[in-house]
Amino acid sequence: MSKSKAFYLLLLLLVVITFCVFLNAIPNGFVYDDISVIEENYFIKSPGNLPKIFSKEYFSLSNELSYRPVVTLSYFLDYAVWGLNPFGYHLSNVAIHAFNVLMFCILVNNLVKSRSIAFFAALIFSIHPCVTEAVNAISYREDLLVAGFSFLSCIFLIKSLKTCSKDKPLPADDGSHLRKGVFLIIGLLFYMLALFSKESAIVLPVFIILYRLLCGIPYLKRYYVKILLGYAFVSFFFILVRFSLLKNPRLVSVAYYEKSFWISGMTMVKVVAYYVKQMFLPIHLNADYKAIPVRTLSDMSFLISVFFLVAVGVIVFRIIKHSRIQGLFALCFFAALLPVMNIIPIGHIMAERYLYLPVAGFCGVTGCVIGRWFPGNIPAGSRTGLFLPDRQALKRRAGIIAIAAVVVISFALRTVLRNNDWRDEYTFWTKIAKEQPDNHDAHNNLGVFYYKHGDLDRAIGELERAVLLKNDYPEGHNSLGTMYIDKGLTDKAISEFSLAIHYDPASSYAYYNMGNAYFDKNALDECIVFFNKAIQLNMHKPQVFNNLGSAYLKKGNLDAAIAQYRKALYIYPGYAEAHSNLGFIYTETNRFEEALSELKKALRLNPDHANAHNNLGALYCRQGLWDLAEMEFLSSIRANPRNIGARKNLGIIYFQQGKKQEAREQLLHVLKDDINHVNEPGFFSIAEQLGLVKIREDD
Repeated sequence: MSKSKAFYLLLLLLVVITFCVFLNAIPNGFVYDDISVIEENYFIKSPGNLPKIFSKEYFSLSNELSYRPVVTLSYFLDYAVWGLNPFGYHLSNVAIHAFNVLMFCILVNNLVKSRSIAFFAALIFSIHPCVTEAVNAISYREDLLVAGFSFLSCIFLIKSLKTCSKDKPLPADDGSHLRKGVFLIIGLLFYMLALFSKESAIVLPVFIILYRLLCGIPYLKRYYVKILLGYAFVSFFFILVRFSLLKNPRLVSVAYYEKSFWISGMTMVKVVAYYVKQMFLPIHLNADYKAIPVRTLSDMSFLISVFFLVAVGVIVFRIIKHSRIQGLFALCFFAALLPVMNIIPIGHIMAERYLYLPVAGFCGVTGCVIGRWFPGNIPAGSRTGLFLPDRQALKRRAGIIAIAAVVVISFALRTVLRNNDWRDEYTFWTKIAKEQPDNHDAHNNLGVFYYKHGDLDRAIGELERAVLLKNDYPEGHNSLGTMYIDKGLTDKAISEFSLAIHYDPASSYAYYNMGNAYFDKNALDECIVFFNKAIQLNMHKPQVFNNLGSAYLKKGNLDAAIAQYRKALYIYPGYAEAHSNLGFIYTETNRFEEALSELKKALRLNPDHANAHNNLGALYCRQGLWDLAEMEFLSSIRANPRNIGARKNLGIIYFQQGKKQEAREQLLHVLKDDINHVNEPGFFSIAEQLGLVKIREDD
């Protein structure tokens, strides 16, 4: 078998292993930030929004803080194929990870010219437990993409360098200049894609400098300068776009941890030490780390971390003296951590996903250690005169193989088990709450989970515990307020939303929910103020414009209501509720053709939309189409048996048709919902004739 075919088989084996290890991750649901980034993200659900990726509307519509168009485009593609089926998104993430494993294998092979070293480096990378968060969380796909494009950029950069010469400079007329130029341009394009996937790619020139210092070709100094100028130009272009042309106007600077540069720096020493430990012993993995701050130099955890990192530094120095290529991989681990070292403050001081690219550096060192003891890589000094490994070399190789087998099996099993933690929201947050009983985020999200599944009392219990653990917790107060609204405790809800706004004046969701609370209280002027404040704070979701339109509708300002409903549909043309509400207004203003068009659109989008059926029935009543109206009211009740409007309309139709028993049955539901319905024009007379008023009084 030729060497190239054998290498292709190794690549195929890596893909198979990667999919086997992450097979149980593919059926997982939407978890953690996946809910907001995918499930509740209307931006990716409309193909018409694609051009807006390259405009300033991107931030208000996509709900993204940073400009990452490549990632958003991948979500568009996934939604076009899979809709909201999480299976497809997880399959895409695993496929991207498998592709990254292949690219890393090719990159290492280009660096060390050893298939066994490249294979083992890529194998450890494919199964390392510290990559599970980036692979399992769809919302962290940027970490997968930035790594893949960075590997590709490095591969083509090395090809450009090696095109110059394998051993010595090539003549100027053999076409090498053209090839090296093409390879360099391709490498720069992949660097640009990496930057527009995630800003952390900005450290790629550091890798180039390290490669030049440790493994570079001596006589290509000028060419390295050209390479760095090319990467600097791309970096400048990205910075220009990111911070000037397409700057997020609502981006708020993040403070240092504990609002102190020194506390943040000392805490990061402990965090980096923990990251290094996780490379070898990835046993306490967590998706929501709460780093304990280091406030004094005498803190024992800080001193132990310093001692540990000094020891690691000595080991890295010895590695560089022993093998420059291994030293390159070791230094790349720390270089890849630079963007998340909190030098410039970031939202989360510590997260597993930050390790996805650094893990590759660790795996490069590990691959060199393991792979060099396999056939074809035994050091020359360990061979006998018969060109066979001596006994000592064989024993060492057997020992290394045994250790490698233990590492591979234990890492693979740990990764498979870790995938199960991401099965669904309940499993995910329950595990975190079990390991960290005082984690307020875990109790908040468990409360949201119970709320979505109809267990309102248990949800409120979890949220009350969350705000008890951390009173200045705006997300907890906001979530608790939404549940109080459903409980009918509107005043308590307003109190919680006020606390959320107090602790986070930029909380658009708290303002939005406050608007909903005042809408329920029929305080429409206050409601409109809060909805507009949410919009000013960059909440450009169709719901806020739709609800603002409903507030204007309730005030009788139909033109303003229509304008807001149209804004909701501009954001998401597939928003059935806004189509239904427009249909209602057009019916009330005798614009029957437009009303019919909007209501039909709503029902095409959502055939079980109860209000759309009810509004369409009302339209048919206006046109005297009683049979069609009756069918729509019945459809509305089937979709939502608690739709009182549809029951009232159906009861009136039955009364007019002389079907008193059927009318009585429907209107009884109306009165049991709220006795005040009896005061509506024309309703009292019908209810009295059907004997419902007396029955209601007896009840």
